[in-house]
Amino acid sequence: MKMKYLMPWACFAMVVTGLTACDNDDHVCTLPSFAGFRIEPAAWNAGDSVTITAVQRTLGNLLYRADYQWSVKCTDTTFTKSYRVVYDNDKSDPYIGFRLPAGFSGKQADISFKVQYSYSATAPQTAPSGGNDGQSGLYGSITTVAASQLWGSGSGSYTYTWQ
Repeated sequence: MKMKYLMPWACFAMVVTGLTACDNDDHVCTLPSFAGFRIEPAAWNAGDSVTITAVQRTLGNLLYRADYQWSVKCTDTTFTKSYRVVYDNDKSDPYIGFRLPAGFSGKQADISFKVQYSYSATAPQTAPSGGNDGQSGLYGSITTVAASQLWGSGSGSYTYTWQ
């Protein structure tokens, strides 16, 4: 008879213990922070291969997918690139690379970068701050935002001029 009354209390105690034992702090996503754009080469001429990299200051964690979008608008041409990676498998700095056409003669480029991250765990409450902290060779700023419970985003732009 006593066993009949103890069983519901034992089940209740197990459920309460199971719920309080979970520690969600270990499974909170972290968005990366960015230091700025690395632009190579410094001056662009017709036929040059150009690479623009969004340099991460700190890496993210527990992020499933990253969708990157680039646009580089010059006087007479625009270069675009969109691609997707599984972020936790490929944490490399996002980049765009292109070759300038033979007739290229511009001296300015408008760079635009956007990213959207899909979370693999609990959404972060905040995003790390960006900025290059005076690092030479880096330009502009890229900010990230914990946009919703499912995804975070980032964006940055810079107008690059050369002689």
